[in-house]
Amino acid sequence: MDKKTTLIILNIIDGIGSSKLQELKSAAGNIENVLFLSPERIKSILPERTALKLINWKNTGWEKEMEEIEKKKINVLTIEDEDYPYLLKQTSSPPIVLYVKGKLYPDELCLGIVGTRMPSMYGISMAEKFSSELSSYGICIVSGMARGIDSSAHRACLKAKGRTIAVIGAGFNNIYPSENIKLFEEIAENGATISEFSLNTRPYKTNFPRRNRIISGLSKAVLIIEAGIKSGALITAHMAVEQNRDVFVLPSDVDRLTGKGNNQLIKEGAFLVENIEDIIEYLGIEKEKKSVVRGQKHTSLTEEEKKISDVLKGKCLHFEEIILLTGLTAQDLMQVLTSLELKGAIVSKPNNFFES
Repeated sequence: MDKKTTLIILNIIDGIGSSKLQELKSAAGNIENVLFLSPERIKSILPERTALKLINWKNTGWEKEMEEIEKKKINVLTIEDEDYPYLLKQTSSPPIVLYVKGKLYPDELCLGIVGTRMPSMYGISMAEKFSSELSSYGICIVSGMARGIDSSAHRACLKAKGRTIAVIGAGFNNIYPSENIKLFEEIAENGATISEFSLNTRPYKTNFPRRNRIISGLSKAVLIIEAGIKSGALITAHMAVEQNRDVFVLPSDVDRLTGKGNNQLIKEGAFLVENIEDIIEYLGIEKEKKSVVRGQKHTSLTEEEKKISDVLKGKCLHFEEIILLTGLTAQDLMQVLTSLELKGAIVSKPNNFFES
């Protein structure tokens, strides 16, 4: 039995994490011999239920798992591989196996963007703005492909032709939520979709905190867009702190229920950010103009972009003012504003103001 197959089998058995793996490896001498340890030795290391599963590993369905991995052309990275993501490997509980569709780069600069599944329009627009603009600096956006903020961040990154990674809380045969199957495929083509769970694992509630630790573990820092007090995004933020990652947070209105978690994190010491520059400067990324210079004629603008550009000409207006003047929805307006900023036609200012 080779090392990779052994690790896939061990990963199928719930309860064997990186810590227990090291104990088993030490007892067996190497990974390949772990499956052949004596029942007594296995029971001395693992809880009884997990030990019994390992002793009876031939009944785990591992052969079918291996067949599906090959048939579906899934790349499996193990904690023993050199191209396993470096930052994730440095955490206290890295997954022993990662199922991957797409491309992962071990030293890629990643930033996690997460938030509530029930965001306000403001939250969606901010997720799109930050994801799109940050990706234009070559930063890979990592999120959890959940409804709401996560999906908005992924889609905005894809639209901006950036790289994004989706970490899911189930096996690849049970994409959750199901309406994101197409998004899952698009991300795999333009970045990577990953899971630590064997292929048929269902999206159990207990899986998502485990997924969240991977989001923060892959990332140099995590940005909380909008999160309620009980949002899973707060779990990600706290895990990021435990992993010695920086946590950036957008401030929220005091009466916005979906943002109370943001203000709580700021009280706890998270970094308050108001614009992209706050993050870019903190990460030490050199700014580069990637499009035309302000003040030049923007021949590549769409009709909708020209309309917004004319409204802002010589002015500095708040986001809500622009909505009133143009009649666009908050989501549509933010997409246009982001595109204009990337083209160098406008500049975003603190507190959601924009100027041409």
